[in-house]
Amino acid sequence: MKTTEIPEEKKYTAEEISYYINPSGSDENNGKTRETPFKTIQKAVDLAMPGDVIYLLDGNYEQDIISKRNGTKENPITITGSHAAAVKGGGGARAIEINHDHIVLENFTIDGLHGDPKKQSGYRDKLIYVQGKEKGSGVTGLKITRMNIRNGGGECIRLRYFAQENEISKNTIQNCGVHDFVFNAGGKNGEAIYIGTAPEQRTDGKNPTSDIDRSDRNWIHDNKIDTRGNECVDIKEDSSENIVENNSCTGQKDKESAGLDSRGSGNIFRNNEVFGNLGAGVRLGGDEKDDGIENDVYSNIIRDNRSGGIKIMREPQGKICSNDMARNGKGNFVGDYAENFSNKECD
Repeated sequence: MKTTEIPEEKKYTAEEISYYINPSGSDENNGKTRETPFKTIQKAVDLAMPGDVIYLLDGNYEQDIISKRNGTKENPITITGSHAAAVKGGGGARAIEINHDHIVLENFTIDGLHGDPKKQSGYRDKLIYVQGKEKGSGVTGLKITRMNIRNGGGECIRLRYFAQENEISKNTIQNCGVHDFVFNAGGKNGEAIYIGTAPEQRTDGKNPTSDIDRSDRNWIHDNKIDTRGNECVDIKEDSSENIVENNSCTGQKDKESAGLDSRGSGNIFRNNEVFGNLGAGVRLGGDEKDDGIENDVYSNIIRDNRSGGIKIMREPQGKICSNDMARNGKGNFVGDYAENFSNKECD
């Protein structure tokens, strides 16, 4: 994973599109043309093989989606469309669930608001939920790019259980955690992007095993995030080597946490703009003394965060330098080990 130029949006020819979907279509159609589309995305997902492209025509899709099979690195299974194609969920806890490798979600909308915006029940819970189903093996090769993702009752995107080498880029993500942060449901759930499994969740029966969750080497970049809930990116204990770069992060509302949070060790936050959060800009440190250490935080703009710039709850940390920090409410460095750090330039 390294900084690269992001390719321009791919335009698909009719010959490249395997299946068309339209909310007013029919699953009795063959799905092969715009004039004969399927009605449900799931119909196409069940049929799609590596290399196939599923195209969502404009409209609202009150449907849930669950992946069916793996793509390959060279030939992923792609779901695409325009931002006027909005998946709004069909009543399940997860609007889109990905259990397989090498899937691409690109250039459409996921909007969890399906009912009355003044009621908690009007919002779907998880918008994209990514979890491998095999013991010790998680989802890899997932790409979520150029999406509009909004109005999640809980997490907008969740990567869980050995989710490794996935890429989340160039998305606009906003309004996560509506259940807790708007309707006061009792928790603080509402991350825009959540990586890993918290220690207290390992034995909840949702993962195939209770192993520590090494959701490693994921690349989160060039996203515009206004969470209005909890963290823009939250990396849990034992998840490492994740790179979070070139993102804009604002709107976080938990004063105990931050816009960007690493409870895991050996993660990198660089070249992000983190501003206007109720918590700190960046928070480092996990449950135990050796959780959330050796993280790098450099070349970020960290400004106007109510509870501080960088909150350091464990040490040692990695490279923390060359951050442009100003007007952070409780100081540029806060937390249990703040006095051991200063805003120096990188070597």
